[in-house]
Amino acid sequence: MTQRPDGIRLRVTILGAIVMALFSALLLRLYSLQVLTHERYAQAAERNRIRIVPVEAARGQILDRNGEVLIGNRLSYVVSIRPDELDDRAGVISRLAELLAVPVSQIEERLADKTVLPYTPIPIFEDVPEDTQTFIREHQDRYRGVVTESRPIRTYGKGMLAAHALGYVGEINPEQLVEARYRGFRPGSIIGRSGIEYAYERDLHGQDGLVKLVVDSTGKVRDQLGGREPERGLDLTTTLDSGIQALAEESLRLGIESARTIFDKERQKKYLAPAGGVVVMDPRNGEILAMASYPTFDPSAFVGGIPKAEFQALATDPANPLLNRATQSVSPPGSTFKIVTAAAALQDGIAQRNGKYNCPGSFRFADTTFRNWKTSDSGSMSIPQAIIDSCDTVFYGWGAEFYRKFRAKGGERLQDYARDFGFGVKSGIEIPFESAGRVPDEGWLKRVNLKHPDLFPYSTWLPGYTINMSIGQGDVLATPLQLVNSYATIANGGTLYQPHLGLKLSRDGAAVRSVSAKVIRQLTVNPANMDTVRRGLEGVATVGTARGAFDGYPFGSVAIASKTGTAEIKTVPPKQPYAWFAAYAPAKSPQYVIAVMLEEGGHGGETAAPIARRIIEGIFGLPLSQITPSVRTD
Repeated sequence: MTQRPDGIRLRVTILGAIVMALFSALLLRLYSLQVLTHERYAQAAERNRIRIVPVEAARGQILDRNGEVLIGNRLSYVVSIRPDELDDRAGVISRLAELLAVPVSQIEERLADKTVLPYTPIPIFEDVPEDTQTFIREHQDRYRGVVTESRPIRTYGKGMLAAHALGYVGEINPEQLVEARYRGFRPGSIIGRSGIEYAYERDLHGQDGLVKLVVDSTGKVRDQLGGREPERGLDLTTTLDSGIQALAEESLRLGIESARTIFDKERQKKYLAPAGGVVVMDPRNGEILAMASYPTFDPSAFVGGIPKAEFQALATDPANPLLNRATQSVSPPGSTFKIVTAAAALQDGIAQRNGKYNCPGSFRFADTTFRNWKTSDSGSMSIPQAIIDSCDTVFYGWGAEFYRKFRAKGGERLQDYARDFGFGVKSGIEIPFESAGRVPDEGWLKRVNLKHPDLFPYSTWLPGYTINMSIGQGDVLATPLQLVNSYATIANGGTLYQPHLGLKLSRDGAAVRSVSAKVIRQLTVNPANMDTVRRGLEGVATVGTARGAFDGYPFGSVAIASKTGTAEIKTVPPKQPYAWFAAYAPAKSPQYVIAVMLEEGGHGGETAAPIARRIIEGIFGLPLSQITPSVRTD
């Protein structure tokens, strides 16, 4: 049967229309690709051909006050992996492990441990020989996803010296990238994580550069198209004196070792003395000359990224080596707090400069007995003598009077003076994570009563709270930094400075900015009352509770003012006492103030005072004494 001609023509027409439509669509698509979107696709092709490689800027150096380099830089060849480009993960990692002579598991661990954004190279190995780096670049087809670069890394000219004060560096994480503090930073940036490295991040960081590289489809570099040179960060000169810092760290370590030899009769074991802190400050401006914390850590372990297992070991270590005891460890300051009570009692008229006060073995208030650290009755004594002997019962009496004034609507005056001396608030030092300590009051008590009625069953401030606080016990908490600052205020006549670690910023030796001393406040304690307190402190090491620790010390060469302290820690089970000691020297024209704290290290005159003595001797060029346990005193 033959088809009709008009049917054939219809089919041909339809087929032709379809062909024309397809051809038209193809023409439109080609027009779109070649004309309308040509520029966009050309740029995309160019990006595939040209790789922008950031060049990390060297961080500024960190120096001590005498110009000695504490933290510097050196160039290191680094091998990194771009996980998104690992098309043959197992093969590339195996070949790379063989080339670098490291286990495959080590590379896998680095890849798994680093928390980075997608498309960010993960450093795998530092200090790679130059010929190895060249080999990887020349055989990019076998190491697709592996990149090599030279980058500056931190060096520590003094080893672990001042690790807590200086801090450590690490790679920025995704959460930090969105913080205002790190605006403009890129994935993979190395930033300060703690200490001075963190505090002066913007100044130390510098301006990263970039390099434009021409690469082929395998990622192999074919040419370089220039770029922008990185700009090194500013150098920071600190207030630290590396000689005094080393002296403080060594003395603290020796003092802790000595404390561990003492048998604690009350708890039938030797003092644990697991940790401690020392701060040395210039009372004339708030400059920190030394900040020691024990145990310590090695900041170089963080260079290039610390393995997760190693960081976990540090973070979970019961001794907590990452904790800066100087600024973060808080405990009752014990009798070192008595300078506050004495100054407050004098200034508020509770005590008189020429008054005499009884020092019995115990003090009775209502139905509670508060005991002196000595059981015998020491008779009547002046205010300086009460400080020299650290007579608790004299201070209990003043604490009771402060409580009566509080109940008579006279305000929480002892707390007010404590805060004026810098307790209960952060000092304002630049480095992060500082503890504010605590000055307890009725408002605080009501809040903790609501949260922990089992631990704090009373919401009303009781007399015993003020009485205990008068000798630095109870719920008052302080850091060694707060204590050293309070004694600096006594030493300089009443000026509370903001402690600081930065001194000046410079580039190529030329000063850019200085860090000036900042006054927080002037104390309201008048000079005569302040002098009364100082006269007491000047007798503690010669005839008082630190006499044993300073036996044979040449007071004629460098006189000192000081105070011992022992803190009872009421935990369950109870901890061994914390030892405290504060001193400044020379006594009449103070240049240095020192605070020492030993956790579960015994008594202030027994273990903390010998540490301070050795530091003072070293600072003033006197023969260094051997640290040995002294007589057990307050």
